[in-house]
Amino acid sequence: MVEAWPFDPFVIPSPQVLRVNAYPLHGAPVFHVDPAHYHAELSLKQALLKADHRYYMQAYPESLPAQWELLEWGMAELVRSYPQWFVVQRHGADVYWENRLLGQTATIRLGGELDLWPIDWLGRQVQEDLLLLAVDEAAGHPLIAGQLCFPNRWCLDEKMGLPMAAIHGPVPRFSERLADSTNQLIARLQPSRPVWRRNWSLVVLPDLDLSPRLGPLDREKAAITAENAGERVFYRVERQTLVRLARHPAVLFTVRTYVAPLAQLAADPQWAAALANLLQQVEPSILAYKGILPYVQPLLAYLRAVH
Repeated sequence: MVEAWPFDPFVIPSPQVLRVNAYPLHGAPVFHVDPAHYHAELSLKQALLKADHRYYMQAYPESLPAQWELLEWGMAELVRSYPQWFVVQRHGADVYWENRLLGQTATIRLGGELDLWPIDWLGRQVQEDLLLLAVDEAAGHPLIAGQLCFPNRWCLDEKMGLPMAAIHGPVPRFSERLADSTNQLIARLQPSRPVWRRNWSLVVLPDLDLSPRLGPLDREKAAITAENAGERVFYRVERQTLVRLARHPAVLFTVRTYVAPLAQLAADPQWAAALANLLQQVEPSILAYKGILPYVQPLLAYLRAVH
């Protein structure tokens, strides 16, 4: 079993200029299986995929060989990290799979017939969103497959097939500050050296699925005051990992999302002070991109009051 690693999703990052800030995993699990929320989050995934499968799951046929490798690797990674919950037995191309948390078993022939895309099947075993990027410097490392159930204001319809630079086009100054380092990270990533990074935001709904179809949420943002910010604003964090596949030119990008009410976290005065400091130092363009700018002043007033 992989040893527990010290990861607190709600640590406030230090204010700094835009950087990729990717760090080696050093053997820590790629997937974070959290039994307290596992069943609820996987049930939500199932419901979303059943309601509108194409919106939450898309793939190009040419990505299928890489998806099969991803499925084989993903099952092994879950067993490596959580052998108390997952079992794999390999007999040639046939793989017996047991998920003890869900009470499920399956026998899968790798490269054979499967009712779902392999990335879709794997995504129904983990709490992360799964995205597959082609390692193709000439094409800019495009998105070729994905199961995206818990997005923060984007969807596969907007991003499939686009290179990384275009996917991150809305991020202020991404092209001049981050595009080169991001492309180099993907091109140079080694299969034995996955990395992780943290992405934070503040949102006005606690939902994991914040798809663009919800609209701009202007009414909810306009209702934020210094008095109600603790209950109506939520701190949302993504633990993102990047894993290079060994046999195919592709990188897995995982996104695990955590959400907590601001009042719960701001009960710690030091945390409230750190968030206030972050908000005052982040560029306004970044606050606008994250959707925080319309209510940042009442939010700061709330944080000053609690710390």
